[in-house]
Amino acid sequence: MKNYHSFIENRSQHQSMKRKLLREIINLYGEKFYRLHEGTRKALDRLCWFAAEKGFCFPGSTYLGKTYEKSKGTIDRHLKELRKQGQIITVYRRCPRNNGKGNPVHLFVNHPYFNHWVKYLQLHLESNVDADVDAENEQNAWESKGKETINYSTYNLSLKDFNKYIRNNVNVKLSSDYVPSCIPVSFKEVVQPFFSYAEDIHHLWGRVRLSHKISLLERPVEDLVSIAVQAFKETVFAYKRKRIKTTFEAYFFGTLRGLFTAERRREVQRNKANPLFYNFLDLDA
Repeated sequence: MKNYHSFIENRSQHQSMKRKLLREIINLYGEKFYRLHEGTRKALDRLCWFAAEKGFCFPGSTYLGKTYEKSKGTIDRHLKELRKQGQIITVYRRCPRNNGKGNPVHLFVNHPYFNHWVKYLQLHLESNVDADVDAENEQNAWESKGKETINYSTYNLSLKDFNKYIRNNVNVKLSSDYVPSCIPVSFKEVVQPFFSYAEDIHHLWGRVRLSHKISLLERPVEDLVSIAVQAFKETVFAYKRKRIKTTFEAYFFGTLRGLFTAERRREVQRNKANPLFYNFLDLDA
């Protein structure tokens, strides 16, 4: 990956691409970005600078924390937020010395090389935005299997103990009744007969949001729920016909990308045909 040719040719282009990536992060945080500690803002700026050349970077949280006088936990928290909001995808290099999970590599979704790295690394984008399920599964294999899972009664737990119970009891599976309100009802109703757990429905909607962001569509994702529903139906049909070679979520994401790309082409054609969509920002000052 480091030997791949650079997208930029000079420092001016480097700075321009860095500003583009940082602008997406600023839009994500809104006014809150300018209330962040100066060291945190500089750390996010440095991430974008590193990623501007080839669309990825791999500075460690400890390095960024020491450089900008922030804790490793603070840097990790902001990286997690960027993954959650679809700004970056984190993959891990293999390292046999620490149970198969090596140092993280952050892929920037809004960089022109993002699709290249997805294909090159054969990412199915089937987990949540962290994209580290494989490494977690390998770690679980090393856990002791002689210990029985301890089940606690929840009737007499204090609020503090109850919160700890919810976080630690991995056997608890939330039903679809717990799906967050940000997920459209029409999407939930179509998916629910096939995926009865809230986490699974939430993950699928995350694929919709990520695909929408990559496609650079002007219309918000809430206005395109019908396309997401159609992509899910086509994926179910392909699954029933045994046409899926990878995983259900990977096929669903690929179908979304195709439908959203077609919608993006229609948007461009409409903008060209309608002079009201002329972009006055392109005029010289």
